[in-house]
Amino acid sequence: MIQKERIPELDIYRGILIAAVVTIHATSMALIDARHSLLFYPFLFLNVFSSFAVPVFIFVSGFVLFYNYVDRPLRGKSMLLFFRKRIMFIVLPYILFSLMYYLTLVARGLMPLGDLPLVLLTGKAYTHLYYVIIIIQFYLVFPLLLWGVQRLRQWISSPRKVAVVILVVGLVIQWGFVLLNKYVWQEERGSLAITYFSYFALGAAVAIGYEGFKKWLFPSPGTVMGRGRLISWWALWVAWLLLGIVYVQIWFVAYRKAIYADSLVYELLHNAYALVSALVLFQLSVLLYRHSSDRLRMLISWLGACSFGIYLLHPALLRVYRKLDLHGTPIEYVFSVAGGWLLALLGSWLIVTLFFRYVPFSWIGLGTIPKFPFQSKDEQVNC
Repeated sequence: MIQKERIPELDIYRGILIAAVVTIHATSMALIDARHSLLFYPFLFLNVFSSFAVPVFIFVSGFVLFYNYVDRPLRGKSMLLFFRKRIMFIVLPYILFSLMYYLTLVARGLMPLGDLPLVLLTGKAYTHLYYVIIIIQFYLVFPLLLWGVQRLRQWISSPRKVAVVILVVGLVIQWGFVLLNKYVWQEERGSLAITYFSYFALGAAVAIGYEGFKKWLFPSPGTVMGRGRLISWWALWVAWLLLGIVYVQIWFVAYRKAIYADSLVYELLHNAYALVSALVLFQLSVLLYRHSSDRLRMLISWLGACSFGIYLLHPALLRVYRKLDLHGTPIEYVFSVAGGWLLALLGSWLIVTLFFRYVPFSWIGLGTIPKFPFQSKDEQVNC
C-alpha cells in the first residue's frame, strides 16, 4: 500500500471554513434585525459571501477520502474499519448533539418527543446538523464510488482525464437531480447528498490528479512562475471575487426590492461560486501555511483540527449569547454581532480544546482527538 504524504495545510483549510460557518450563523439574525438599515448590506455580504463553507467542507471530505483510499484494495476488512471509524467519530457525536438540541426544543414546546427517529435521520434537531447527515450519506455510498473510480483508472491512464470525467459526472448527477426536482418531484432536498454531489466529485478529481494540481496551484518554493500560470491564478481569483459579489448582489435585490430571479439562477451562481472557492481557498491555505508566522500557523491549524467539535457546539453558545438582547445604537449592534461571532468561534474552540485535553473519552461527543501542537511526542494521540 502506498503511503501518502500528509497535507498539513488541510487543517488551515478547515480553520478558514469553520470561521466562515460561524460567520453565516452569527450574521443570520442581523439579516432580519437590520433589514431596513444601512447595516443590512455589510451583514448580507458577510453572510452570503461565506456561503461557500458547507460545500467546500464537502469538497475537503471528498478530497481526503479519495486521497487516502484510491490506491488501496477495496476489501471487506478495510471497509469495515472505514465504517467503524465513521460510526465512532462522526455518527456517535452527531447522535449525542442531536439529542441535546432536540431535548432542548422539546422542553420549549417546539417539537414533539415522538419525532426523534425522523429528526435523527434528517438532521433536523438543529439547523446546522443537516451537514452531518449529508456527510454520512457520502460515507455510505463511498465504497461504490471508490470502486467506480478505481475501475475508471484502469480504463483511462491519464490522471488528468480521469479527474475531468469524475468532475463532469458529478456535475451531471447533481444538476440532473436539481432539474428533475424542480420540474417533476418538487421535494425538500436540503439534507440530500446528491444536491452537493459536484463538490464531492471535485474533491475526488483533485485527489486523483493531485500531483498535477499541486504543481499548478501551489508549486514548490523557489519555483520560477511562468506567465501562463500567473495569468491562470489571477483569472481564478478574479472569477471567485466576481462570482461572490454577483451572488451577494442578486440576494440583495431579492431582499430589498423583492425582485426574484428563477431559482436555477441562484443555484447556478452558488454552485459556480462554491466550486471556485474550493480551489482558491486551497491555495490560500497553502500560502498561509508557508508564509505566516509559526504562532499564527499553529493557531489556525489547531482551529481547523477542532473544527468538527466547533461545528457541533457553536450554535448552543450563540443561542445563549442572543438571549442577552444587546440591541441598541447601530454601532452597538455591530459590536453585538461581532461579540456573538467571537463567542461562538473562540468559546467553542476553547471548550473543545479543554475537553480534548482533560476529559477522557471526549471523542465520543466531539469526534477524532487531534494531536495537540503543544504536546510532547509521547503525549500525542493518534488520529
